[in-house]
Amino acid sequence: MNTAPDSHRLNEDQKKFYEENGYLLGLPAIYSPEEMQEFNRELPKLMALLESEETSKDIREWHETSTYLYDICMNPKILDLVEGVLGPNFYCWASNFFIKDAKSNSTVGWHQDAYYWPMAPMRSVTVWLAFDDVD
Repeated sequence: MNTAPDSHRLNEDQKKFYEENGYLLGLPAIYSPEEMQEFNRELPKLMALLESEETSKDIREWHETSTYLYDICMNPKILDLVEGVLGPNFYCWASNFFIKDAKSNSTVGWHQDAYYWPMAPMRSVTVWLAFDDVD
């Protein structure tokens, strides 16, 4: 049963843009500012589970065992947006959680994620959620 508002369903122009360009920007907010504050309050608990030599980049596929991350990934608004690209038959096969520190010199060039993943056909979607304001 779908509980997300229609604003989280892609229109035909958005679907076409994605097919032609491989990305979408300017989608409606998934979480309220209050919900994001709660996620950020929970973040130290998640980070405390890492071993001393690990970083946030080692938080991979934790949605399989963490209700905190599972609930974030399975938000009906997110699922509706993904369905607009992939259709109704899809699954969450991976998740990453990493922190890009403010004022860091580290960059990641513009790229298509599917190129790096071992799947065929390369029919996938990456959903990126920022926990803080970014520019």
